[in-house]
Amino acid sequence: MSAPSTHLLSFLAALSLVGCAHTPSETLTEPEPRETEWRIGGADAGLPADMSQGFIALPVTTGAPIEAEPDASEAVPTKAEAIAAEPSSWPAESATAAPAADADTAKHRSLTISLGEQLFEYKEGESVVRSGPISSGKPGNPTPTGRFKVLSKDEDKVSSRYTNQLGMQAWMPYSIQFYGHYFLHEGWLPGYPDSHGCVRVGEKDARFLFERLRVGDPVLVVN
Repeated sequence: MSAPSTHLLSFLAALSLVGCAHTPSETLTEPEPRETEWRIGGADAGLPADMSQGFIALPVTTGAPIEAEPDASEAVPTKAEAIAAEPSSWPAESATAAPAADADTAKHRSLTISLGEQLFEYKEGESVVRSGPISSGKPGNPTPTGRFKVLSKDEDKVSSRYTNQLGMQAWMPYSIQFYGHYFLHEGWLPGYPDSHGCVRVGEKDARFLFERLRVGDPVLVVN
């Protein structure tokens, strides 16, 4: 190739490069992002600009709230189901026990009064628990004999028939009625029959018998 041709080609190549450098490049315009409504924490807001904070935006779903179905594994079995499943593990239902009999009422209490010996004898079953001196009715006012029973008890009885040395109604502490107007009670013990028909005993014996004997217990008075 001749020298003029070589210069011509070099000129055309340089001209093309100069044209590319001065031609502005086409600018690509990004479309505007559409605004989408999101609900985060109960408030309407746009999509957070910084997702690095861990926010998760979920679209709102309208309608009735969805209730969680109960877990069948957590259902409480009925008593019948539990008995069928584990009959040996269910506690047995016991009937209400009858109250125990009063031990005191089971004892056979009895009182024997001997006018000839001027003694009393208190027994529970076949055992003599206590005995002591008495003063029964004096001549003209004898104490009746026979089989009787305790009719009533009065810890602070006052006689309605007889008076004491001071002219006051006679006091008859720890009275135990066994027949009509005849009582066993605390009183003076001279060592012989001296009452108007009642049976006198000492203070400690009277209190003991009053506490032990019950209405209905047998009383035997013998000569």
